Amino acid sequence: MIRTVKVTSPANIGKVKGVKYFLVTYNQCVNYFIKRLWSEKIMEGKFINSRFVKPAKKFGLTSRLTQCAGKQALEIIKSQRKSNGKRIPRLRMLTSTLDGRFWRITGVRNNYEWIKFHSGFNFFLPFNKTKMWNKWIDNGFEMSKTIALSIKKERLEIIFFFEKKSVELKTMTSVEGLDLGYRNLVVCSDGQVVGGRIDEFIKKFHKREKHTYSQTRQKTFQELKKLDLSNISTLVVENLKYVRLGTRGMFSRSHNRRMSHWLYAKVREWLKQRCEEQGIRLEFKSPFATSQYCRFCGKWDRRNRSGDRFHCIHCGHEDHADSNASQNLKLLGLAEVYSLRSLTISR
Repeated sequence: MIRTVKVTSPANIGKVKGVKYFLVTYNQCVNYFIKRLWSEKIMEGKFINSRFVKPAKKFGLTSRLTQCAGKQALEIIKSQRKSNGKRIPRLRMLTSTLDGRFWRITGVRNNYEWIKFHSGFNFFLPFNKTKMWNKWIDNGFEMSKTIALSIKKERLEIIFFFEKKSVELKTMTSVEGLDLGYRNLVVCSDGQVVGGRIDEFIKKFHKREKHTYSQTRQKTFQELKKLDLSNISTLVVENLKYVRLGTRGMFSRSHNRRMSHWLYAKVREWLKQRCEEQGIRLEFKSPFATSQYCRFCGKWDRRNRSGDRFHCIHCGHEDHADSNASQNLKLLGLAEVYSLRSLTISR
């Protein structure tokens, strides 16, 4: 298991300029390696061949940093290949991933922790440990030797990684479905409803009000903590990663503004972490017709759902639309199929 803690360094302008100069140089070196590796179709391996390293010394980095940049370039190419990307990738952000050879925490001074970076570009940066830092340490995580250093909007950020051995998966056979929505945050097939009508909370925001996203995030995670996963071995969730793809221009501006507060990606990441920590299998299934399919008669129809109400026009079964969707997700988990299409075809 890997967890991250992001801290913003309160470094002065001079330090930020020095770090920015280093990151620009490092970024150029990484992109050089990406072009060379991509052009020669080198997509595997852990280390960079020496024939690529020698020309890269023109960027002024030490041999160790040059090798580190080459390794990062190789990881970027592997990621592009894994996602079936056909275009040459490029490191656009000012960021570097550095292992334990290039940094160390020196201790506390002037109420700040200090981290020293060395190997060619030598500088000290202040930072403060956060609550999440202490949380991961208290939960048995150990700090990794790898960190990420970046600049975003003139803010200097350091990301620390914490690692812990994965928990063994539960042997019990308890499958439940979980419907994630904009109106009701979470509806579980075992009857749990968490964050009911969170859309009403979002609608109260004035369009000129500030910090609405942080308020929504705080409210969302407060509600998610109420979710009890202790008696579940397999959790089945809709794969809504591309649910908004191709919907541009279909809805009003006010509707899109409200929907932008739906933190599906963050909720999904939260679920992944909690399931990983509790030994729960997390499965993602197709969202096709989950709120329109009747599990009793095995038929689906768009007319079955009207708002929050589910009423099967074939057999008369009635339920809440989100509850019906969670039960259908549970059905997919038990049937070990990805989509309800497989069940409708088999019938």
